[in-house]
Amino acid sequence: MSDARARAVLALVAALLLGVALRTDLAKLTGGRFWGDGATYHAMAWSLAEDHDLRYEARDVFRSRREFQEGPQGIFLKRASGGLMVDRAEGFLWLRRVPEKEPRIYFAKPFVYPLVAAPLVGLLGTKGLLATNALALAVALALGYGILRRQTTAGLALAVSAAVVLGGVAPLYLLWPAPEALGIALAAGGLAAWSSGRPLLAAALLGVATYAKPPNALLAIPLGLEPLLGGGAPRVRGLLESSRRAAAVVLVAMALFGLNTAATGEWNYQGGRERKTFYARFPMETQGVTFGNSGIWMTTNQLGPRIGGQDEAPKAQGAEPPRAPREIWLSFLWNQAYFWVGRFAGVTPYFLPFAVATALFVLAGPRTRNGALALVSLLVSQVAYTWIVPDNWYGGSGTLGNRYFLNLLPLAFFLVPRGREAIVAGSGVVSVAVFTGTMLLAPIHHALRPGDHATRMPFRLFPAELTMLNDLAIFGEPWRKKVAFDDPWGDPRKPGSGNPAAYFLYFPDDGTFGREESAGTPGFWLRGGESAEVLLRSLEPVRRMTFLVTGGPAGDEVTIRTSGGRAVVALGPSETRSVAFEPPPGFPYKDMFVHVLRLRSTRGAPARLPGGDGDRVLGAFVRISLDVEKR
Repeated sequence: MSDARARAVLALVAALLLGVALRTDLAKLTGGRFWGDGATYHAMAWSLAEDHDLRYEARDVFRSRREFQEGPQGIFLKRASGGLMVDRAEGFLWLRRVPEKEPRIYFAKPFVYPLVAAPLVGLLGTKGLLATNALALAVALALGYGILRRQTTAGLALAVSAAVVLGGVAPLYLLWPAPEALGIALAAGGLAAWSSGRPLLAAALLGVATYAKPPNALLAIPLGLEPLLGGGAPRVRGLLESSRRAAAVVLVAMALFGLNTAATGEWNYQGGRERKTFYARFPMETQGVTFGNSGIWMTTNQLGPRIGGQDEAPKAQGAEPPRAPREIWLSFLWNQAYFWVGRFAGVTPYFLPFAVATALFVLAGPRTRNGALALVSLLVSQVAYTWIVPDNWYGGSGTLGNRYFLNLLPLAFFLVPRGREAIVAGSGVVSVAVFTGTMLLAPIHHALRPGDHATRMPFRLFPAELTMLNDLAIFGEPWRKKVAFDDPWGDPRKPGSGNPAAYFLYFPDDGTFGREESAGTPGFWLRGGESAEVLLRSLEPVRRMTFLVTGGPAGDEVTIRTSGGRAVVALGPSETRSVAFEPPPGFPYKDMFVHVLRLRSTRGAPARLPGGDGDRVLGAFVRISLDVEKR
């Protein structure tokens, strides 16, 4: 394939992406619902397009409801003073500071994405956000082609670039009114400028990316290290050049934070004294609803985890405790593996071409200096994300794959070893066929239900990230998450009065129907003929775990696997048997202990339970009791 044909294909792909964006009516397809951070960015882009500001007012919520009937569900707002405002006093336009006694409400997200999208939003409406995403993905694809073309043929450069950008979950974010696609383009632009000898342009683009997401500063590691590595230049000159580049990144980022300060009065768009997220009731929409009497407090002023003994402990019943330092370190170590092979956030299932390129670079080569610098940036970023946000280093329960990793995706363009491009390109085909294909066929469904795919094969082959248990995407459905058994709370007026042998269950797949009762006993039904994974979180260390298993309408044969062993229980209809295990210490999570239980039913029969909506295929009913060692 010639360069001209490759560029024609790139143009065609860009046209296809743009066509999909322009033909998509998000409000219609979603039933007027937002997800993730979409409500905030949608409102910000419209405010910039029509009001030319970042201030939240009543018209902003009315504008959202004009398309999205449920309103801006999950919108992030902050109340602040000190920012600049336009005063039309005495027939002149004056810039004045918002006085402390008259604070205003602002959108609490970075403004880069809505600012870039605002012209297209003004021209195309909400589709302008998706058009921005389409153009961003097309730019990243073209820049990747340019980088790879220096080492291989036009056809292979095109194939590998397409595999990296389109062969994982990244194209799903085309239809998200959120900045992920633009983040990929900014990172790709900065790295492409660096590799082509334009360090100041690279610094400017990476500075913008850093403002949008501060850990993106680590993408500038290759830019800063390169002058220190050689070429025979004097060390002092190399150090000065490295410092110049670092300063350029910092100055651009700080300039944007400065604009944020000028607009809102606070430099930290995710922090400050008063930041909230709002559902159902929105300030100023109706009389009497204000910022102060609605919303959920939510601020981000602290880097790193909340650690016991160093931070204020929660007081509300059911609130999660701070984590012990030893637990934080153990989670950090586990996260290094989960980062690559986790069920909900792992690089391998969601960005297979990247994982393949990295493995080939490390294990086989040939390796280049630029590739080595990219690898350093990747590994430092991995460590930083998993340390700074150990409970949620993949971007929140409403995400597909590791949303934060999308910013690192362009590093793959430097990790593909020369002569092994066909392998990486082929992995993109495998990724779509095995992992992401079903999501690409129904992108809106999976955006609204981001955990569904993980209930099925092959994702179930990967381990669930126990370090982020409460924030895994599947647990957006309340029946699956932290379901209490045996009264863990006790009397709310008497802290610590809960039953120490109580526990919580999590249901990360569809092998069960969740918590139910049979003959007045709480437990769960296994889906007949299916396998199930259940996560048990005990309040205290478990000495003995007993399963009381009752056969369903057709009886059953149930296989139970725990870290303490394996047992097979054969049952007739309504027959009950018990089996016990002595498990090793569970996985420590927020001062409790998690055990992974795997059960398999071999047969079942249709049955209608009292109050049920229809027949279900029931295998066996399982009740668990614990003998614990109270600390």
